[in-house]
Amino acid sequence: MANTPVFTASEEGQLFLDTEDYIQFRKLMFKKSGIDLNLYKQQQMHRRLLTLVEKAGCKNFVEYFNFLDKNSTEYACFLDRMTINVSELFRNPEKWIEMEKQILPPMLAGRKPLRIWSAGCSYGAEPFSLAILLDRISPGVSHTIHATDLDLSILAKAKQGIFDSNDIRNLPAADIEKYFQVIPSTKGPGMPQRYQIIDKLRSRVTFRQQNLLADRFEEGYDLICCRNVVIYFTNEAKDALYAKFMNALRPGGVLFVGGTERIFGYQNLGFESIIPFFYSRAGEGKKAAA
Repeated sequence: MANTPVFTASEEGQLFLDTEDYIQFRKLMFKKSGIDLNLYKQQQMHRRLLTLVEKAGCKNFVEYFNFLDKNSTEYACFLDRMTINVSELFRNPEKWIEMEKQILPPMLAGRKPLRIWSAGCSYGAEPFSLAILLDRISPGVSHTIHATDLDLSILAKAKQGIFDSNDIRNLPAADIEKYFQVIPSTKGPGMPQRYQIIDKLRSRVTFRQQNLLADRFEEGYDLICCRNVVIYFTNEAKDALYAKFMNALRPGGVLFVGGTERIFGYQNLGFESIIPFFYSRAGEGKKAAA
């Protein structure tokens, strides 16, 4: 029988975030995974983790860490829950129209092929949206598309390039026919249809693991997409990350962020606002301190 937790989610508001138990958990998790929980909004992250502790039937955070440390499957699930793996191809279609009509044409006119990074790529919807869009407006050019995420299990899924009907609902029928092949269901009739991105486009995206808050970034990108990733980060962590993105862009390169992630004080980081949620790197004189 599982141990009864000594606290419940409803009591979370009465707990102090800096208990020795939680401090120790943050230290142990940083040593094991490189994830610095101090860089996340503490109230939201504490509440989220508390639910996981209770679900595992553990008495406290340190016991939960030991549970994860001994169970690789549960640890993989923990990392999956720590990241926001909700997406779809061409999410927020109006922004992708702006990408197609206003952002990419000047880049393609003056610089081919492009070097692009999808940071926090989840299960691959964003980098494959980029691959489809570039093939549509710049066919025959071998652009570089890097896609990174912290979660190895979600990266393994992303490499397969498999999506369901909800994932592709923003695509016109012509694109679905051109860029996807239907995967026959092995579970009988009535099961949701699945679609796999064609090999030609899958080969254009390179996936790898990366911790955005800790790892060094490559440089010289024309476009960086980081959308719906920083929701739990502190403002200080966000600013540090955006400064690193700025330095990873070539002068004139563009950072594309999510619809709830407007960058306040972007000028101080060395950015210029093009249109909402698209920011370009200013000249060399405004390079940010990483």
